[in-house]
Amino acid sequence: MVLRKHIALEDEHLKKIEPLLEKHKGNLSAAIRDAIDLTDVALQYYGSVKDATFLIATLREIREDQAIVPKPMFDYMLTQTKDLIIEKEVLDHVFDPSNVTTISEFEEAMRNLCTGLYWDALISMTADDDQSPSSVHVEIKGIDHDKRQFLAGIIGSYLTSFSLGITEMRSHLDTLKIDFEQKASSNEAYTDLLKNIGCMQETIKELHAKPEFWRSLIREYSAANYEIVALHRKFYEDLLIGKTPRAIMTSECLCAKLSSDVPLQEVLLDLKHVSETSRIVNRMDIDGEDITIHHGYRTMRAVEKLKNIMLCMLEAAGLNYDFQMTSNVITLKHRPEVEVKILELLEHVGIKDIFDEPLRELSAFMKERGIDPDRHTRVFGRRVGRRVISAYEKQYGSIWTADKFRDALVRIDKIPGRESEWDVSGSTAHYTVYKCPLAKDVDACHVCRGIFRGAMHCAFRGMAELEVRKLLSHGDEYCEVYVHEAG
Repeated sequence: MVLRKHIALEDEHLKKIEPLLEKHKGNLSAAIRDAIDLTDVALQYYGSVKDATFLIATLREIREDQAIVPKPMFDYMLTQTKDLIIEKEVLDHVFDPSNVTTISEFEEAMRNLCTGLYWDALISMTADDDQSPSSVHVEIKGIDHDKRQFLAGIIGSYLTSFSLGITEMRSHLDTLKIDFEQKASSNEAYTDLLKNIGCMQETIKELHAKPEFWRSLIREYSAANYEIVALHRKFYEDLLIGKTPRAIMTSECLCAKLSSDVPLQEVLLDLKHVSETSRIVNRMDIDGEDITIHHGYRTMRAVEKLKNIMLCMLEAAGLNYDFQMTSNVITLKHRPEVEVKILELLEHVGIKDIFDEPLRELSAFMKERGIDPDRHTRVFGRRVGRRVISAYEKQYGSIWTADKFRDALVRIDKIPGRESEWDVSGSTAHYTVYKCPLAKDVDACHVCRGIFRGAMHCAFRGMAELEVRKLLSHGDEYCEVYVHEAG
């Protein structure tokens, strides 16, 4: 049945269907029927005339820097770039910075991007200020997990230009919610982005920077079933000369985090991560503040040295631990009460008085609680040694020589009845004690040696070696100690 209707068309509409009019030799009815058929296709496949217009225009504007990729290939590339993000410099070619300057404009651009990808994604962005936001809430829904993460990476990378970093990500069913807050800099915002979405970004950069090295290393680890221990070069050098290395040298990135300013749980998790991935231990379990190390070593001498390394690393973070050892496991128990007591004594007692009331108070404190004082008195001494060096540096600077080291320790070598002598030759300091009233006091001797070691490591940052030749407490005629400055 043919239905006749009168319709009104303006010149602009007639111009749009001119190609159809030419096709049908001026037959307006035939041209209108073709236009209706095209509109029907647009509504069936694109949902709206607006979306169809956008997609068709986009396809017509494809240039050399754009490509149409078959869906299976695109899905494969999407999975292979998981945990990676697109850098802001690349996004500037997708979202023209001169046209996309506000959050609302970026939101619209993201929706257009999803339309072009044929993704039924629903994206919403809520900002406290459209032009200069300090917080933005983003929701992505309607697509699978990999696609949500991909879009989240694009959004996060773009928002770093506003110094907005991720504070929280929540995923539930098909919805991903992300909160962005103002950070001190775009670099800090970028670090948050890598932590939450782009955890493989730096890894891939390293793989590409040194491909031969990493290919070889992966082959070695795979062939050995990962029974290989990775050591810092300085650590290995110490082992070559038969010296138990300073544990702080096992990892440069861990070294930076071994500080009393870092929360306890963060220190423990970093220690676990480095120890397990470097294969120094098989497994490390953390139960609250206590640690269980499944070491996998066959000889107890090796286990003993591993225990000392772990305790030393924890002490570098200001943490005191007791230990128990078996052939399979090392158990480390946190002693926060000892930490508090040591800090209390250091704060309220002068350095020159440590062998009187403070040492007796610390020994009595640990005895009352059934704590073995042996290790903790050494720790107390090392803390005192570090304090001596810090006080000296405030007056004379942080560049150390054997002469300056002698001068710093002479200040506290004022024990009544002690006869001692210092001698410096080049980069070596030689210390001799001929007579000492503390020689038969085990705890006091532990503190003395702790002061020496703590001061040496604090001053020379591990670049000096302590050589103990004689000790009065071991029955020798005198104490003789050398400090050799490296290099």
